[in-house]
Amino acid sequence: MMLVSVLRVYQTDPKALGAALAARRQQAPELMGDMPIVLDLEAVAESLESDLQATIERVRAEGFNLIGLQAGEVAERLQSYAELFDVLPVLQLGGRGGAPGGEVPLEDSSPAPARAAAAPEKSAPAEVAAVHSTTRVVDQPVRSGQQIYARGGDLIVTGPVSAGAELLADGHIHVLGPLRGRALAGVRGMTTACIFCRRLDAELLSIAGHYRIAEDITESERGENQLVTLDGESLKIVGV
Repeated sequence: MMLVSVLRVYQTDPKALGAALAARRQQAPELMGDMPIVLDLEAVAESLESDLQATIERVRAEGFNLIGLQAGEVAERLQSYAELFDVLPVLQLGGRGGAPGGEVPLEDSSPAPARAAAAPEKSAPAEVAAVHSTTRVVDQPVRSGQQIYARGGDLIVTGPVSAGAELLADGHIHVLGPLRGRALAGVRGMTTACIFCRRLDAELLSIAGHYRIAEDITESERGENQLVTLDGESLKIVGV
């Protein structure tokens, strides 16, 4: 089972942050590159939005596998600036359906570290009323490294979604081809959002901050015409 870790950042100075992140990555390059990371920026809440976004990009540039922001004040602020910045979805650790949380030590003795710690909270994020009106249609394959976001509505992709690609929507996500990347529906708190795909082989699935990674998806849940919904605090995957 792959563990998910929270990377908690204590300062936004590019040079110091880059040095700390690079040192950690060198300690276990394969582990750091593959492990899903939720970024916690609450310790630098007083920073400018531009500095916070630069911090996110710096963490990505060091090769960390970011899947979202830890729910909190900073995440909410950045969501309000989504038109200006590439904003990660907001996730609450403890919302992983059917799987325990875990900690992978990323401690560093250097000054101003960007430490990681487990977040054992079990409470679900509060539901946020999402504006749900428009539909975004993508009529071409979504390649590795691409990110598609349907703000305020649903996302329909008529072709395949490659591993390493990321789909986000405030509403539902429909993939009329194989889904091999990440799909995050209801990213602003719409718990009734669902994910449908012609063939499920995803790296990560998320609805309203509750998520499952590839290792948590059983063989019986993979395959043709799969529907993902939120059942309480767990993701439910059924064939349709």
